[in-house]
Amino acid sequence: MKEKKHMEHEKECHCNEPCECEKECSCGEENKCNENCNCGEDKANEYLEMAKRLQAEFENYRKRTFFEFKKAKEDGEINVIEVFLPCLDTFKVAKKSITDSKVLEGVEMIENNILQALEKIGVQKIESIGQKYDPNLHNVIAIANVQDKENDIILEEYQAGYKYNDRIIRYSKVIVNKKED
Repeated sequence: MKEKKHMEHEKECHCNEPCECEKECSCGEENKCNENCNCGEDKANEYLEMAKRLQAEFENYRKRTFFEFKKAKEDGEINVIEVFLPCLDTFKVAKKSITDSKVLEGVEMIENNILQALEKIGVQKIESIGQKYDPNLHNVIAIANVQDKENDIILEEYQAGYKYNDRIIRYSKVIVNKKED
């Protein structure tokens, strides 16, 4: 009868199940049991926290690699654009030496088409002539003294500057007005 009672009690309190916290069984037996034990819940919470940390780390990794990929792509695009900028400078030199108006018109048309294509991909020419000097956009290569113009006004552009998605690819090289006081 005692065996039967103990068997029924075992089913009831699960004395033979291992428990990590090793609390005494409330049934009075010497065996350890997990009655009123929350160590399983602690483990579940620990695994849940670990899963949340891993998920957050993966999300940070995903964002970081996306940013690095985007930056590498933009750097590559800028490198290609920088190769074409001297070609655009050649148009300026060529236009000065062309005397035939039809040829000049054709060269200007080609230059404008290239500039429009660059604008479609996000490249913009930095406006200079007649603008106020901005050290964030322009490099001064010379200073002129024209009394009927304001100080720090750009009089001439020696080399055009360009930016790509608000990032300066090349600064404009300009001549700036400085009046003598």
